[in-house]
Amino acid sequence: MDTVVFLDTETTSTGRDRRPWEIAMIRRDDTGEKALTIFVDAADLDLDNADPDALRIGGFHSRHPQFGAPLSEGQLLCRASEAAALVQSWTNHRARVYGVVPSFDTECLDALLHRHGLEWDWHFQPWDIAVLATGYLAGRRLPLQRSSEDTSRACGVTPPTEAERHTAMGDARWVARWYDQILAPAHLSAAA
Repeated sequence: MDTVVFLDTETTSTGRDRRPWEIAMIRRDDTGEKALTIFVDAADLDLDNADPDALRIGGFHSRHPQFGAPLSEGQLLCRASEAAALVQSWTNHRARVYGVVPSFDTECLDALLHRHGLEWDWHFQPWDIAVLATGYLAGRRLPLQRSSEDTSRACGVTPPTEAERHTAMGDARWVARWYDQILAPAHLSAAA
């Protein structure tokens, strides 16, 4: 089995200098599945240069543990250097990364790793599940949709609820459900 990582980040902006403040990864490999949400220490986020709209959309001030939100099981708060090491470890050995516009996430994670003297080791081609799903619909001659949420519904996958959307783990779980719906059956039949 190829190692697969469903990944999402919430960031301080949408610009090139964005920093991830929440990172969620669901890793599947021969040993099973594990999930982790990382909150990056606010001292490492360059918040003076953050976009207030980006912070609002991700719920930074209501969900970050340093602003009063409790940590749940499978979540941790750590310095950016530790977050970088965890990302490298969870995506190593050419793991195939899946997300919704995963290049947005992998670009800022690459910068995070680089700031801490690390290099990424995921497969060089991150997979956008919404683009794959568009191909899935086209292959079945079904109408193509204009948004990732509508594309998801057209594939039979319920998008995240409003409370889950724009949380890193909520979006990573969405990608995993979508993957299971449109890609996992193909892998199973190819292995048979």
